Amino acid sequence: MDIAVVTGPAGLVGGEAVRVFSTRFDLVVGLGEPPRWDAGEAERLANFRHHRTDLRDQSAVAEVLRGYGADVRLVVHTAAHPGTVRPAADPLPWFGAAALSTVSLLEAVRAHCPEAVFVLDSTVDVYGDVSKALPFVETPTRWELDPAHPWHQHGVDESMPLDRADRVFPAVSVLSADLAAQDQGRRYGLNVGVFRSSHVTAARSAPPGRHGFLSDLVRDAVRGTPFTIRGHGGKQVRDILDAADLVEMFWHFYLEPRSGEVYHAGGGRERGCSILEVIGEYEYLIGREVQFEYSAEPEYADLRWWLTDTRRFRRDYPRWRPTRGLSDILATTHRYWSEFGRNFPFGANGALGLGSASEAL
Repeated sequence: MDIAVVTGPAGLVGGEAVRVFSTRFDLVVGLGEPPRWDAGEAERLANFRHHRTDLRDQSAVAEVLRGYGADVRLVVHTAAHPGTVRPAADPLPWFGAAALSTVSLLEAVRAHCPEAVFVLDSTVDVYGDVSKALPFVETPTRWELDPAHPWHQHGVDESMPLDRADRVFPAVSVLSADLAAQDQGRRYGLNVGVFRSSHVTAARSAPPGRHGFLSDLVRDAVRGTPFTIRGHGGKQVRDILDAADLVEMFWHFYLEPRSGEVYHAGGGRERGCSILEVIGEYEYLIGREVQFEYSAEPEYADLRWWLTDTRRFRRDYPRWRPTRGLSDILATTHRYWSEFGRNFPFGANGALGLGSASEAL
């Protein structure tokens, strides 16, 4: 039997991984908070089995993987990725959510299914705001990197330094997990791949806050409440990648793993846009203006510009390309939120993203 293990199946990337891998593996095993599926989706995913396991508990994680043993072919750890940005009033839960859970999983894989491929869903937030030193140019709708800079055309590659940066504390924990995964992969010859993703979204859910601004924007417009832009004149630039395209990156890596590799995962310049540009595109799509408010204070360690260079991954896996663009994602997201009218699911923010560090586990 071929088994895929997915942590964080209730989250954005974890949920998409379960859906995709349920058609490619005999069994998909979820670890962490249970997904919120309707009856129809639960029926379609009949080969999904869930364990409500605290991923920080090494003995509990080891017990689950011991039970499946060498049948585990792939482990996708999405619960290490911060689903939201919160103040670090109590940093220990955040640190455990990423760093401790990752080490627990790696040790369990090494002991019970060492031939399995291990994928860590990391984040470009591990770089913090180190890119603030880059030469930027302000245009009417966006911040842009100076055209003379070597990263202008394709975006930031994996040579970006990690030191001398401010970063939100969840990203400190993910950075620890990121480095631990690389170290374990090289030290023990495990098939470990680290994917530092930028702005990942999907119609059905997105993490709240700055990483889910596209879904937040559409949700607020459908609900009839103003969307809040925070800082940088609304000209901050991100590249957008659909969660399904990110999961396809995991799949290509699974088919031909490279031990201890680190890859950037994002939409690149073709899928790069500022918040103002997303608003303009969405207004064109729905044929009316979108209400928004502006707060001059940006989020802590927020960036004016980030585009992701995926050429390293595409050189190793030339068959992968992103499939969905901004217009398609906006249209799908609009249809999704419109189905609910003003009756939004799963709490006041209407999102399925992780609300706290403990919920990921």
